[in-house]
Amino acid sequence: MTESNPEEPLVSVVLPTHNRAHLLNYAVESVLQQTYRHLELIVVDDCSKDKTHAVVEGISDPRLRYVRNDVNLKLPRTLNKGFGLAGGDFLTWTSDDNLFVDTAIEKMVTRLQEGGCDFVFADYFDFTDLDDITGKPVNPSHEKLPFPPVLNEVNRIGACFLYSREVYEAIGDYDPELFLVEDYDYFIRISKRFSICHISEPLYYFRRFDESLFCSRFHEIKAADMLVRYKNGLLSKEQAIEALVATILSNKAGLKNPFLRAFSRISERSHWRLQAAYRRLAKRQLSRSLRHEVVSILEGYDSGAVAFAEAKDRTSESIRQVAQLAFSR
Repeated sequence: MTESNPEEPLVSVVLPTHNRAHLLNYAVESVLQQTYRHLELIVVDDCSKDKTHAVVEGISDPRLRYVRNDVNLKLPRTLNKGFGLAGGDFLTWTSDDNLFVDTAIEKMVTRLQEGGCDFVFADYFDFTDLDDITGKPVNPSHEKLPFPPVLNEVNRIGACFLYSREVYEAIGDYDPELFLVEDYDYFIRISKRFSICHISEPLYYFRRFDESLFCSRFHEIKAADMLVRYKNGLLSKEQAIEALVATILSNKAGLKNPFLRAFSRISERSHWRLQAAYRRLAKRQLSRSLRHEVVSILEGYDSGAVAFAEAKDRTSESIRQVAQLAFSR
């Protein structure tokens, strides 16, 4: 490998980690083995109880820096700590269970240097397991991201991105309140002030864990997604309710309730008019049930009486209760 060239822009990669010693080495090596050599990797250990420190100590590379939180700060504050230590001209972060393609940083730096944008993101591969012998992802699947990303509907930036120091200095820290959606909020804030470009080549491996994890946190994640769009002015109160209703109707498997399973079966074998009638009926019922509570939560959030975390928890519980009352028959 070629040596680091100090005349090239320095890239700072922040890697927050918590109790993932068994995976961390792969994530670290995927950064240090990049074809773009002039980079620094800042591993921020969020008070791990496993052998994380020993794993990092076993890796000899002057570009690697390790810091440890005295207490568990959670992801947004841990990211802020890492970026506060970063000296790069370009910046990004990666997860302790994911991997970069070896040319990822080089290709994203090249794209930013071409001009015309301040933030670049790339497609990625989905995978679930690593090969025990090679350490490479098994059967990766290309996840193609749309461009431009429709951030007023969903977070479609993905996990492979790079941005300039100008962006970092203008946007500032990740919001420590927004655990689960800190990156979504950050991307929205960037999109309002800076130009974004896309590389349609997969440059990252994103690990998908068992779908049961998504199902178990379905309501919480969807509540947080809606609230972060509302916080950034992308949704009105009525649109927020509509978004929650649409989420419930479009995620039949995630909710696991009898009505939606029956609705799904009807949809597969019935005329489109019958499908539309069922959907309109369910939508009206859901909307009536959600409206009062969600409006109350959002008004409390607007006034400052309800913090983001409380608003998320209350909205999540409302989604769960409405789904049960409306459909579990």
